[in-house]
Amino acid sequence: MKNHIVRFTLVALWAAFLCAPAYSLPFEGHRIVMSVGNRYAAEVGEQIARDGGNVVDCAVAMELVMTVTNPTFGALGGGGFALVSMNGKIKALDFRETAPAAMTPDYYLKKAKDASITGGASVGVPGTLAGLWALHNKYGHLPWAKLVDPAIHLARHGFRMSAKVFTAARDNEKRFNPEARELFLKNGKPYLPGDTVVEAGLARALTLIRNQGPTPFYAGPIGRDIVSTVHASGGDMTLKDLKAYHVVWRKPLTWGYQGYTVYVMPPPSSGGIITIRALTLFNLRPMKTNFLSVDEFQYLAEILKRAFVDRAHMGDPDFTKMNIARLMGQDNKGLKEMDRLARSLNMKRATTSKDLAKIAGVSFLPPKTMSHEAKETSHLSVLDENGNAVSMTFTLNGNFGSGVATKKYGLMLNDEMDDFMTHPGQPNMFGLMQGPANEVQPGKRPLSSMSPTLVRDAKTHKVVMAIGAPGGPRIISSVIEVLYRVFGEHESLQAAVEAPRIHHQFLPDILYYDDDGRMPYEAIEGLRARAQNVQPGWQAHVFAVYNDNGILEGVVDTRDEGMASGF
Repeated sequence: MKNHIVRFTLVALWAAFLCAPAYSLPFEGHRIVMSVGNRYAAEVGEQIARDGGNVVDCAVAMELVMTVTNPTFGALGGGGFALVSMNGKIKALDFRETAPAAMTPDYYLKKAKDASITGGASVGVPGTLAGLWALHNKYGHLPWAKLVDPAIHLARHGFRMSAKVFTAARDNEKRFNPEARELFLKNGKPYLPGDTVVEAGLARALTLIRNQGPTPFYAGPIGRDIVSTVHASGGDMTLKDLKAYHVVWRKPLTWGYQGYTVYVMPPPSSGGIITIRALTLFNLRPMKTNFLSVDEFQYLAEILKRAFVDRAHMGDPDFTKMNIARLMGQDNKGLKEMDRLARSLNMKRATTSKDLAKIAGVSFLPPKTMSHEAKETSHLSVLDENGNAVSMTFTLNGNFGSGVATKKYGLMLNDEMDDFMTHPGQPNMFGLMQGPANEVQPGKRPLSSMSPTLVRDAKTHKVVMAIGAPGGPRIISSVIEVLYRVFGEHESLQAAVEAPRIHHQFLPDILYYDDDGRMPYEAIEGLRARAQNVQPGWQAHVFAVYNDNGILEGVVDTRDEGMASGF
């Protein structure tokens, strides 16, 4: 009883701090620092650290808070990846969603056009809770219940609606099932920013999870709620699918860059291989350019095109044979291919995607249609003075995932099935062309752009940076550009994160630049003069932490809301 009272007192104290919308605020400390999507999560993470929690405890508690306060992308009905550095060892955790057993390569050809995006047929088997449980079991220090309590309190007593969640609810209300409409609409209209939102059903689910771990979710009442809701919304998931779910510990991919070792996720993340391809091209074709010059953006644009060119060959390694060494340029054939790509880089004129396909020896299949791109996903980064770190990206895929909330507990469910190749020859919601390696199969994990990344100093062997972002394939380009500017050009982390960014993913043949006014006009016109097909577009939202000679820095870029914290 005494422990229960202590826990309740702590969450009540946290609630006193957590009464304002989120801001994009940087932070400096020397013991621990974290960067995350809102103030609720940042404050809870700091309190967990002050109570003796390690970086994993902080990450788990913050993600659970995000499942309540950012249901647009952070809910337990999703999945993700994490890179973890503890006691000098770095491991990769894959808690990506999987395809239900009923899913076959032609499943969506028999469905409505948007079946992979909205409704029960778009829902993959969720992995987030299994991932958090696995992280805590392997590395956690504080009791599990202590990490879940803050999220329960916020769900039960309410949190203030942010402008971000309000906008997402307004834009997605037509996709909502009745339960989601009841949760996020008041009298048929979205809650306004500053309104208090209570999620009583989610509070009950989290209480079961606090007391029993993941069992109620994967083999109990929460699981039955998920299955019945998916069926009622047109899907085919079963309780057997949930019971069969498991996380996978994988070996990180690594590459040397400017005296540092960069650790990235292996497939089914495409982000890790693409990042290493970009770093390899930087090494093969070094170029000194002025910060924010036309030359710098031309260089980055041509690097990004070449880094993305082989993405269609990637998929779930448990289903798809891939020569990862070749894709990264680490065997003889791959190194020759990367060298050919590096030598073809033209600083005076853009290489078209069609020409680049010939140089790279890949098939050229331009999209038949273009899709509206979703921005969602979220990320958190944590780093302590000893180099222990977590870089974790989690998602429902699109805004509010499938638009489906479960009937009893109000869990938002993902629409991750759209990350598979559901319709050959057509792009997914992120405009990405998928290959046969990423076709739908039972139990398979869809290819992802999530790119949690750690950077370790090759001399001290301590992790000095954890970084990641939300934003579909624009995650990858944003992480690459920040790595390039911090470690290649020696810019500060704050300057690198806030700098104008560009995005090119090979197909479609469009170079997107920051649409918020920060991109220099001269650079835009200079790129256009070099035949780049430039268009304004949003960029990913970076969450990064960095050890700068003993001073720990946390940065959240001002493209969206978030907060850094620590001490």
